[in-house]
Amino acid sequence: MTTYEEFIQQNEDRDGVRLTWNVWPSSRIEASRLVVPLACLYQPLKERPDLPPIQYEPVLCTRSNCRAILNPLCQVDYRAKLWVCNFCFQRNPFPPQYAAISEQHQPAELIPGFSTIEYTITRAPTMPPVFIFLVDTCMDEDELDALKDSLQMSLP
Repeated sequence: MTTYEEFIQQNEDRDGVRLTWNVWPSSRIEASRLVVPLACLYQPLKERPDLPPIQYEPVLCTRSNCRAILNPLCQVDYRAKLWVCNFCFQRNPFPPQYAAISEQHQPAELIPGFSTIEYTITRAPTMPPVFIFLVDTCMDEDELDALKDSLQMSLP
């Protein structure tokens, strides 16, 4: 990689995730000044043959209104067996099965190359799955009208 653009492109190609911005706005004022809205294009069926199968539950943030998942961008204190959520900054203890965690012995969630992980959950989910149907409306008015018409015809 020689440029920042190549770095971003390499990560997008690897993970199947593309964001409209490479940083989050740090305040409401910054967010209100965005010309292009903050958005994410995610490819949930992207093939990643280099990822190991993850056969255990994800480690979640303990704050009830956050519930973010442990990831390579979290701060980790290996001696205290704690991690800091990079969304809400909550300090979270590692579960007992992570007792042997160290800088040399990290779970897949903390390895930078595994920024996208697919978990295989073995227990029954507590909530039904959620599906989001998203339509990019940055198009000509004629195209948008045609899309609206096709959606109305396909609905029962």
